[in-house]
Amino acid sequence: MTQERKVLIYGGSGYTGKLIAECLAQRGIPFYFAGRTRARLETALEVVRQRHGGPVDAEIVVASNTVDELEPLFKKVDVVINVAGPFMQVAWPVVEAALASNCHYLDTTGEQDWVIAIADKFGQAFAAKGLLLCPANSYMWAAGALAAEVVLETEGVDSIDLLYQIDNGLPSEASTKSFLRMVCNDVSQYYLEQGEYKAWPNDKAFDVHVPYRAARMRALPWGGACEPVWFKNDPRVRNCKVLTAIGEHLVDPILGAIDAFNKQAAHLPPEGREAWTNAVGDQMATGEPPKDSVDVQRSVIVCGGQGRQVTTQFVMNLSAPYSWTGEIGAEAAERLLKGRLKKVGFQSAAQAFGHRELLSAFHQLGYCSLPH
Repeated sequence: MTQERKVLIYGGSGYTGKLIAECLAQRGIPFYFAGRTRARLETALEVVRQRHGGPVDAEIVVASNTVDELEPLFKKVDVVINVAGPFMQVAWPVVEAALASNCHYLDTTGEQDWVIAIADKFGQAFAAKGLLLCPANSYMWAAGALAAEVVLETEGVDSIDLLYQIDNGLPSEASTKSFLRMVCNDVSQYYLEQGEYKAWPNDKAFDVHVPYRAARMRALPWGGACEPVWFKNDPRVRNCKVLTAIGEHLVDPILGAIDAFNKQAAHLPPEGREAWTNAVGDQMATGEPPKDSVDVQRSVIVCGGQGRQVTTQFVMNLSAPYSWTGEIGAEAAERLLKGRLKKVGFQSAAQAFGHRELLSAFHQLGYCSLPH
């Protein structure tokens, strides 16, 4: 592989940015480590070096998230990985600069409304340039898309039902703000029903059963997820629902925050609602968590499929969701640099790179199970 620096992480000093940087270093891929504050980037890169256990071929660059500052940097690279959120609030210039600079764009968002918005505004433009626009290239919601593609291999399946279950979830500070702005949204946490978006209630938990677990759990729509967006215009899929059971200890505090939002902020204009969820996120955040572990932060993704005459299910183990997010970011960048992109424009990772190929790669790395 060329040793030119053709990958840039924007927002690299955060929890997920460091994980992606570590995974790029493990693959021997040079990268720019970008953000708004040099001191934070230097501290973060030192953490990456310690985890990697040796030198890291990275160059720190400082830029605010404006098109004017980002575009000269992006013109040096082929792949931009954006990890600076909440995305609907701050990421628009990053996508615009990537498109103007002819860069593939990846991000790690879990925000359904952001994914819908950039698909509508930028999907065709990226496709016309032969570029990939791949938001949610992360545990949420790429993992479910991989599982869904396995289920859709069964002829006749046209409805997807997904459940994410996570043991000992560790939301980062940025993730806390992102999930609050998602779960508090009372009008646009969507599932797909007969090809059309329908809104989940934002104040209700759902009892779910996870295979291999005796006790029932409670799950939330968690912002609606991005699988309904991936499949919105897919002729194979009529219905798609996603629920998330991230931890019983989190359900009541989240429902409490949603209740307070509905009483105090639901009537506010968009900027007021965003400010409210950011403030609550600051109160809930407890600092950066430690790196997750395949033996502690274990996850199961249950994907059921149904059609006129068929039902099927794939239960996929996928451990250490944050670390896996780092792996899929680096894996996607490596495949783009090697010219292994299968579909351009707005795509899930599963469609962009092939779900079987990705599952095989991550199984070899020790993260996930394979279909039988």
